[in-house]
Amino acid sequence: MTGTTDAAFTEHVAGRDRWARGPRGPLALVNAQRVDLPQSVWPVPGTWAPASGGLTVTATADDGVVVDGVPVDGTVLVAGDTAVVPSEVAFPDGMAGTVSGSTLRVWDPSAEPIGRFAGIARFARSDDVVTTGSYVTVDDGDDQEARGSVLDAAGDALPIAGHVETAFGTTTVRFVAVRSAAFRGAPRLQLIVQDATSALPEDDPGSSYSMGRFLYLDDPGHAASVELDWNLLVLPPCAFSYQFACPIPPPENRVPVPIVAGERHPVDADGAVLH
Repeated sequence: MTGTTDAAFTEHVAGRDRWARGPRGPLALVNAQRVDLPQSVWPVPGTWAPASGGLTVTATADDGVVVDGVPVDGTVLVAGDTAVVPSEVAFPDGMAGTVSGSTLRVWDPSAEPIGRFAGIARFARSDDVVTTGSYVTVDDGDDQEARGSVLDAAGDALPIAGHVETAFGTTTVRFVAVRSAAFRGAPRLQLIVQDATSALPEDDPGSSYSMGRFLYLDDPGHAASVELDWNLLVLPPCAFSYQFACPIPPPENRVPVPIVAGERHPVDADGAVLH
C-alpha cells in the first residue's frame, strides 16, 4: 500500500483550503432559498419565481442584476445547473447567484466566515491509515442486494455503485459506495462515512465533524482491488455552512472504530471550530 505521496498530499491540502475560501466555496454561501412562488430572496434584489429549466428574475436596471453578462430590465430566465449552459448571475457588491433545481444560491466572496477561516484542522498524515479493499459492483451477480439508492443532502437519490470491503485492524467493514461526479474526466466513487471520531468538538476535543466525512476513490468500473487512503477523508460542504444540508451515511457506513485520519473541522486563527 503506497497511499498519496507527500507532494500530492501537500497539493491536496492547499487545494482544499483554496476551495473552502473561494468565491464559490462553502464559506461564501450566504443563502440557499427554495423558490416555490414569486418572492424576494435575501440579500439580493429582484423578484424570483419558479420556471421550467430554472427560475425567472424580475428586476429593473437600477437593481444591478446581470444574467449571462446582460443587465436585467424586466423578466428573464435564469437557467439552472442541469441546463446545457447554466446561467451566471451577478449582483451588486460582488455577490453572485446560481440556480440548482428550484433553489437560488447566493454567494458572497466577502462573507464573514471567509475572513475568520484559518484552515482545515486535520489528523496527522500517516501511511498506517492506507488500507486495501475489494470493490464489487451492483452488476456482479453476488452484489444484487446493493441495488437502490442513498439520499443526498437535498433528498435526491444517489445511485449505488456497489460495495467496498476493507478492514481496520480486526474490524471488517463493507461500505456502500455511490457514484460521484467525474473528477478531471475520470469517474469516481464516494463513501459517505461516520466513525468513532464523529462527534461534537465540545464532547470530544479529538473529534471529527459529527455528521461524517467523504472519501473519494477512482471507479474501476468492475470488481477489483482498490486502495483507500483515509488521509484523504474530506469534510462535506455542510461542515462549513448551515446553508448546506448534510447527507446521512447509510447504516453500513457507520464504522464502530475511530478512523484517525483526514479532515476534522474548519477552524479560525485561534483553532476554534467555525461551524
